[in-house]
Amino acid sequence: MKKRPFLDSTGSSISRSGTGTRNETNVYEKAEISLAGETVSYDTTVFPYVIRKREIELIKKVLQAKRPEKILDYGCGGGWLSLLLSRWGFDVVGVDASKNMLRRAKLACHEAGFIICDAMRLPLRDETFDCIIGISILHHLDLKKALKELMRVSLARSGFLFMEPNLLNPLSAIGRKLLPTELHTKEEKPFTPGYLKTALELADFSLERYFALFFLSFPVARLFKMTHVTLGLSSVRIISSLESALERLPGIGHLNSTIIAVGKTNR
Repeated sequence: MKKRPFLDSTGSSISRSGTGTRNETNVYEKAEISLAGETVSYDTTVFPYVIRKREIELIKKVLQAKRPEKILDYGCGGGWLSLLLSRWGFDVVGVDASKNMLRRAKLACHEAGFIICDAMRLPLRDETFDCIIGISILHHLDLKKALKELMRVSLARSGFLFMEPNLLNPLSAIGRKLLPTELHTKEEKPFTPGYLKTALELADFSLERYFALFFLSFPVARLFKMTHVTLGLSSVRIISSLESALERLPGIGHLNSTIIAVGKTNR
């Protein structure tokens, strides 16, 4: 069989340029991943029906507005997003530092291409993608280096969507101390909204929308996972309504646990 660049024995696209932070990579090599490509760190009701549902709705709206052709799933993990994007008809490449994650991603999604690599040294050509989506990845990296590399592989005026943990959320801060997920590492550093906004703008990532979601859902979903609580759909709806109400309270917005950044590259 003719060799192709970055191809390993499993059929996954592989780069040997590096695998990121050693300790974090080791943690992710042991991760439990569902058949749908999700890491199993949260409960089976609040997480899918409150958190992931709203995230997917937001991703869909962004893509409907930007209408990209080739998407980079930056820090793709077990492949849940690559699977979703492929089903929606997009050409997708997923990158991650964990070989375990990429193998599971390949099982979950046969349509996308997957590359194991250092996220700050992508084995990809310049100006390849017209959209980049990163879900909880940038806070694991040297932000300046990561954004420079993402700019390199982006086409002019490419769209982007990032979702990152907010250091200011008090419930998440308590959760990281008392109920850390199996994938939590000491190297990861959540952002304050102001810091991430400034870093994006300095790197020529032009922001169109910048806000935060989920004041309480993530720690609640983690607590229910740890205590083996499964809610009925009526209770999930109550939590969803409470979450929406809390997000709208004056002074709460900047404390919500997930920072959302949407825009386009300014090049």
